[in-house]
Amino acid sequence: MKLAFSVPDKIYYITNFLDYGTYKKIHHAAFNHGYLNETKDDWPDYLLKGYKSSPMRYNLDDFDPVNKIKILLSSNPWHAIPRDLNFHFVFHCMGDQSGINWHNDSGYEYGCTYYINKRWNRDFGGELIWSVPEYGNGFIPIWGNSMLILKAPVWHKVVPVMSPTVPRMTIQTFID
Repeated sequence: MKLAFSVPDKIYYITNFLDYGTYKKIHHAAFNHGYLNETKDDWPDYLLKGYKSSPMRYNLDDFDPVNKIKILLSSNPWHAIPRDLNFHFVFHCMGDQSGINWHNDSGYEYGCTYYINKRWNRDFGGELIWSVPEYGNGFIPIWGNSMLILKAPVWHKVVPVMSPTVPRMTIQTFID
C-alpha cells in the first residue's frame, strides 16, 4: 500500500491496496459478474440528471474478498476506520455515458471506492471530482487496485464515462 494523495481528515487515495491474488479474484469476478440492477429506480433523480445512461450495481456483502477490504480499511496507517461500524459493499458498473452528479454521501460516515479496472485510458472519463472548500477542488484518476476513502461529507461527482466498450468498475463501500 502507498498513500498517493490526501486531504487531511477528508480524502485518502491509496494505491496497491490489495495483494495481487485478491485483486485478481475481484478483477475476474467483475468481468464475469451476474445480473446487475438499475440504479435509476432507486437513486434520487438529481444524481443521474443529464446522463444518458445510469450505473448498474449489485450487492457484494456475501462476496468473500470484501472481508479483506474491510480489514485493510480498518487497519491502514493513514486513516483507520473503526471495525465496529456497519460496512456495506456494492459493485458498480458504469457504462458509456453514465456518471453521478454532485453529492456528499450524507447519511454515511464514509464512502469508499475501490477501483477495479486494470487498464483505463484517461480519454474514457469516469474520474471522481471532489470539492473541499478549505483545500479547493481536484480529481481522482482511475487506477486499478486503488482505494479512495472519503470521510463524509465531501462533495464529489463522477464525470461521464466515455467508453463504448470498457465500463468503469468499482466496489463502493458505504460505512455508517
